[in-house]
Amino acid sequence: MIKLTKIQDLSDLQITAILQEQVKTILTEPFHDEAETQQAWDELQCELWFLTSISDLTADGVDGTDLELLERALTYTEFEDELEPDMMLTLSIVEDSGKGIYLLMPKTLLAELRKYFSIDNE
Repeated sequence: MIKLTKIQDLSDLQITAILQEQVKTILTEPFHDEAETQQAWDELQCELWFLTSISDLTADGVDGTDLELLERALTYTEFEDELEPDMMLTLSIVEDSGKGIYLLMPKTLLAELRKYFSIDNE
């Protein structure tokens, strides 16, 4: 699992340029530009988590707090966007302070994670 707190770090992810652009467009859409987006992210302590497999949950650096936030993010999803190729981007508000976590992952992993945490997404 890779966690980003800076929009410009999207280029560090091992994803295609097209997918990077799709994600960046969605992240900056509610704002005037990337700088305003980053300012809101800083104020609200927003993060983007990139997950590639269920084994990301047992990787070094993933602690109980991360797992709790991930479960909350999967349970209380505000929106989901399908991206190409077969990727999902979700947004969840995980704290009363307004902290948002965007989850970027393969579409099949979203279903696996909901099953792993016994979350009914109906």
